[in-house]
Parts: sequence; structure tokens; C-alpha cells
Amino acid sequence: MNIRITHIDIYTEQEIIRDGSILLSDGVIASVCRTSEETADAETVIDGRGLAAVPGYIDVHCHGGGGYDCNQGTKEAVVKMRTFYGRHGVTTLYPTLAADLLPALEQGLQAIRSVMRENQAGETEIAGCHLEGPFLNKVYKGSQSEDAILPMTDDHLRFYETYSDVIRRTTIAPEVGHNLDYFPALQAMSIQLSVGHSCAEYSEVLAAIEAGATSVTHLYNAMSQTKKTGPFRIGGVVEAALTQDALYAEIICDGYHLPNELIQIAYRCKGADRLSVCSDAGRAAGVVTHGDTIHSCGETYVVENGVVMNSARTSLASSITPIDGMVRHLIFNVGLQATDVVRMTSGTTAKMMGIFDRKGSIAVGKDADINLVDARFNVVKTFCKGVEVNRE
Repeated sequence: MNIRITHIDIYTEQEIIRDGSILLSDGVIASVCRTSEETADAETVIDGRGLAAVPGYIDVHCHGGGGYDCNQGTKEAVVKMRTFYGRHGVTTLYPTLAADLLPALEQGLQAIRSVMRENQAGETEIAGCHLEGPFLNKVYKGSQSEDAILPMTDDHLRFYETYSDVIRRTTIAPEVGHNLDYFPALQAMSIQLSVGHSCAEYSEVLAAIEAGATSVTHLYNAMSQTKKTGPFRIGGVVEAALTQDALYAEIICDGYHLPNELIQIAYRCKGADRLSVCSDAGRAAGVVTHGDTIHSCGETYVVENGVVMNSARTSLASSITPIDGMVRHLIFNVGLQATDVVRMTSGTTAKMMGIFDRKGSIAVGKDADINLVDARFNVVKTFCKGVEVNRE
């Protein structure tokens, strides 16, 4: 089926095409031009006056939403997540498993694998799993279960091998045990390596980069910063993330995890080409309000003031804000350029995950994953591989 969207502002990697036209054909983008230059026929024509077309959002770190999360270990949970985020403009999703007992993680990976095999047009694509633990540092466990956190071993490497078709990203603390020794083997499985929940010193992060790490998980959250040893100061993961061009920095921009000034510092240090916005949302997104409690991985959490915390209120657990809400926060509250924000929620993440050849920008030949947004960047329509997502 061919769909032509006309009279629309188009956010491409290079420019904003005013009064533009996009032709979607057989699941890919067939042409991008000005409306006056479009000559191809289409079965359906959508007049996009007053709207803009941006690439579909890519969320590489998302635990749950709509009342479900990955650690439930059911296919239904993954499908419900996919449906919920499709309505918020996410066209590519990496369901994220928090630290848990290995049998529970296996169950979650099997559920994600099952849904991956059934990806189809008109639905958010499940592109693989982000395994956030259990190979973390207990000192910076955040809200994750300490009992589930482990050091890497040969047996755990075989665990990765078993699910190497599903695990596309893993968060790991390089300074723990022999974790760093396994980086090259994990990278050889085409798993994107991210430093997170880590006490690593600056030099240890450099060693992780040398071994294959290419990002940090939720910048500023659950990671080491500058410390003083005697009269000297030593940088940590935060400083490495901000200064090392080899690292992408994943960042949560819900207005609660980070104050605007820290987002601005990251933006000035890294730029839009190295900052990847993620939701880090949990099952409470979209269904839970202030004062409600939720249960996950054997832990109890509470929702207060727009964010999820552990029951002791000493650590943030997850956001309840999908990426479309973060886009609005970054543009209208933080004051970033809309063109840069669009890149940070699509193209930069696609490059980090090695899928930019088919995702992350509005360009001829790429998957027709597109959001139509209004002047306030509310998502009006979403297309996944050229088929409109059911928003009801």
C-alpha cells in the first residue's frame, strides 16, 4: 500500500523541509521532497497541514508500561508494552530486564524472543533485549535487588551465548570481579556494551572502552563521580562519559531523574550526536498515579511526584514518562533545539545500536517509521513500517 503525506514539515538529518511530502511504499520510505515536487501516485493521501514528521522514537531502555513489565516473563507482558509505547510514538523498542534470578531472566528472554519472531508492520518493532544486570556493582545497585547481582563467570558467558539472538545490549560494571575480561566475547556476539550501576574510576572506564564499551547507562544515575583520595581527585564514570567521545551517553529526561542544568551540561559536553534519550520507564507508566504502589522483582515501589522510588524513598526506580513526554520536556522546559531533540530520540540511538542503516531518520530506503506531531510535539499519528498504529 502506498501512502503519501503532504504539506508537512519534515525533520530530516540535514534540514527541515517545509511544506514537504513523504511517500511510504511497501513498508519503506520511497521519496522525501517538497509537496510541489511530488509526482508519484498513492492510494491514500494524508494532508499534514499544521503537523511535522519526525522519525519514530527508539527506546533502548524500557522496563515496562501500561501495567506490565519484562520481568513478569510472559509474552503477554511484552505485547502489552509494545501496544502501550506504540501509542506514544515509539516505533522500535528494546524491552529491558532488571537484575533478577537467572531462571526469571531466562523466562523474560524467551518471552521477548517469541514476540520478536512475530514483528509485523503497524506494531512497534521489538528489536531485542537490553539486559540491565545482573552483572552490576552492589554499591550502585539503585533500586535493583542486591540478592540478584552477580559477577560474570564462564557459565554466565554461556548464558549470553544461549540468548545471543535476543540480547542486543547489556549494562555491566567493568570494575567488578572479572567482568571486564568478558567484554570482548560479548562484543563478538554483537551485544552493545554499556557501563552502568558502576563504581569504576576514570581509568577503569578507559579500559572498558578499550575492551569494547560504547555507552553509559542513564548518565548521572547509579554511577561514580569525582572522588578525593588524599589530596588528589579522581574522576569516575560521569566524567568519562562527559569527556570521552567514544562513549554515547544514555540519559533520562523526564524532569525528575535529572535537573535541567545537568541535562544542559551533558548536552554541551556530548552534543546531540552522542546523547541518547531513553525512558527507563516501568510498569507504572500510563496507569499509576501519585501514592500508588507497585511490585516487581520481589521489591515494592511507590509512585510520588511523577516518578517511581523504592519504598524507603532513598532511590529512584524508574520513570513513568514515555519518550514523547521527554521530547516535550527537552524542547519546552530545558530549551534544547527541536532538531537536536529529534536526533537524540531516534538517529543517535539507532547509531549506538547499529541499526541506522534502516532506522532513525526520514530518508529514502529506510523503514517507514514516522511520527506526525503537532506544534507542541504531541504525537497525532504513528506509522510502523508504513502502516498506521492503532491509537485506540
